[in-house]
Amino acid sequence: MQKHRNKMQKSAGRIIGELSRAASIYFKSEFRKYSIGHAQIVTLLHISRHEGITQKELAKELNLDKSSITSQLCILEKNGYIIRLTDQKDARIHQIMITDKSRELLVPLKNIFSSWSRILLDGFSEEEKEEAFRLLEKMRENSRARLKHIKAQQ
Repeated sequence: MQKHRNKMQKSAGRIIGELSRAASIYFKSEFRKYSIGHAQIVTLLHISRHEGITQKELAKELNLDKSSITSQLCILEKNGYIIRLTDQKDARIHQIMITDKSRELLVPLKNIFSSWSRILLDGFSEEEKEEAFRLLEKMRENSRARLKHIKAQQ
């Protein structure tokens, strides 16, 4: 029983899940005043870095299904954070742009994300921070490779 308990305590997935839930609670608290959730913020920040992106490209880059991205974009549009412009060459394609309201929020939103990183890395030496990022990047690469494999099988 003790061996099983030690293995559970050393589960990377369990720790990552716990960190994800903690981040969700933190961001929900911080973003409440903007009337949008964490998922919409991530989408909004991605759009701000890739203005003119299409809904299809956005879904692919954020690894979200069509209905999830549609839902997020509807919330962002309803709250005045984005507009969708019809492509002049193909009316079925809509380019997504951020509004002035979004531009005003970019710095505060980025500061909230930065503050979460500072909280997570509090007490780490520079070497530990570098090693943590190196290991997290490796985990991300592993997860992307697995997701690519899964998608190829579908």
